[in-house]
Amino acid sequence: MMMEKAERTEAGQTGHVARSDDGANPIAPQPDIPETGPAKRRLESRRKLMEAARRLFVERGYHATRPQDISREAGVGHGTFYLHFDDKLDCFLAFGDEAASELDVIIAAHLVSVQTLDDAVLEMLRGIFEYSRKNPGVLAAALTDISVLSTGEEVDRVVPADRWSLGWGRFLAEMQAKGHVAPDVDTTLAGYLIVGAIRQGGAYASLNGLDRDSTIEAMAKLFVRALK
Repeated sequence: MMMEKAERTEAGQTGHVARSDDGANPIAPQPDIPETGPAKRRLESRRKLMEAARRLFVERGYHATRPQDISREAGVGHGTFYLHFDDKLDCFLAFGDEAASELDVIIAAHLVSVQTLDDAVLEMLRGIFEYSRKNPGVLAAALTDISVLSTGEEVDRVVPADRWSLGWGRFLAEMQAKGHVAPDVDTTLAGYLIVGAIRQGGAYASLNGLDRDSTIEAMAKLFVRALK
């Protein structure tokens, strides 16, 4: 999650971190694409579908986006969608995994030299708000409650909200072991509470035009006081 090192990419992937044309927006770590052949075409079509899904999930939300909309937006045949994804939920989870990996990279960069709980919480929040500024709407879309998407079948993948919450929990457990977090704090529960507070607090700040730096500092102080 956000506290883990920048070199960690999605399971099973190797390669570089691609960036948008302006260099500001890190896209998901991508495997090296062969120069020719079916493997190259398959990876290219998946990338087109992922980019299209990202745009539509952010602009329309999960429920208003259909697989055929994603295929059309990507400029590929509708059957191609099902070569890469089992269904829309599978595509949405891939989008969430991608967003989570992108955020991991930014957060890790912010944590390179921090030593204290106060500084770590502050830098993690700065990384989250930086990612949100560079990728408007992506976190809100990726954090859609997975329970309302389930068709009754158990989903065996960790969704972004859980991934980030558990990551916060692991980080707080490490801080607790060092004596920086109160011993009676349930670090896993605290991780979930923090992610919920960031989501709601960030939305409130955005809607009311609050100063970003002041909001980050206020949230960091609240979290640290509660944890100590």
